[in-house]
Amino acid sequence: MAKNLHFSKSSILFLAIHVFLVILSGRFTHASHFSKSIQGLEGSLKGQRVSGLNEVKRYLNRFGYLGYETADKHSIEDDDDEFDEGLESALKMYQKYYNLKVTGRLDSDTVKQMNVPRCGEPDALINGGNHVLHPQYAFFKNNAKWPPSKRHLTYTFNSTAKAVRMEILNATCYYAFKRWEAVTNFRFQEAPQGTKSDLVIGFHRGDHGDGTPFDGPGGVLAHAYSPTIGQLHYDADEKWSLSPKLTINQTDIVWVAMHEIGHLLGLNHSQVQNAIMFAYVKNGVTRRGLHPDDIRGIRALYAI
Repeated sequence: MAKNLHFSKSSILFLAIHVFLVILSGRFTHASHFSKSIQGLEGSLKGQRVSGLNEVKRYLNRFGYLGYETADKHSIEDDDDEFDEGLESALKMYQKYYNLKVTGRLDSDTVKQMNVPRCGEPDALINGGNHVLHPQYAFFKNNAKWPPSKRHLTYTFNSTAKAVRMEILNATCYYAFKRWEAVTNFRFQEAPQGTKSDLVIGFHRGDHGDGTPFDGPGGVLAHAYSPTIGQLHYDADEKWSLSPKLTINQTDIVWVAMHEIGHLLGLNHSQVQNAIMFAYVKNGVTRRGLHPDDIRGIRALYAI
């Protein structure tokens, strides 16, 4: 059995004083391919044909705003650069969801929002969609959640790419699980490596076999699946750090852990910007506690 760790000031101190940056095998830039592609598209509007708009369509489709049958990038042709009515409608929906001025154009505020790194889980309600929306927080389709018999969840680690030291990942997840334990009746315990567990956490790079490939530095940071799938995947190409004081290019690994665990428990994205379950994670910013909206959401889902 895994060693029973005690949550204490020392574990918090461990998180506060250890800084770890991912050693990338290639580039150290934090700009994703999409971020580079969208820079020259600001100001585009319906009726125009602008090279690169296909990337915007793929982005909006991936996160639920276009409603194409597949989110695979090949579902949108490389020359699909018409700013058509569908793109305008999707942009308006995106702008409304993120409390931006609803213009239907690729204005500066919209481009700026799209450039922020984020979770890979879709946002919007499309044709019955994947979400049950509430004023702020959201659930997955059919209120997917763990059955009453599963309130003690075990977790293990399994990575296909090297990113952070094992003790860093272990301490990160331990801390994040404790935040959710404090506001629910769930308990989480690490299981011995190689044994079956309810949750599996790991670092991966690019196409890692689940149909939702990572995009390299920037862009999508991580993704996790609704209950009871139990998979949490970090993008190994990000600059992850535990430090309470991050540089502008670093991403808070603890914030992302708390967010993705929220997905594992059944919460989807919140429209509250300061909530852990908000989809976007700003580089250089740390968050180490749950927002009241996160707490209301998880307690509503499990009737606590």
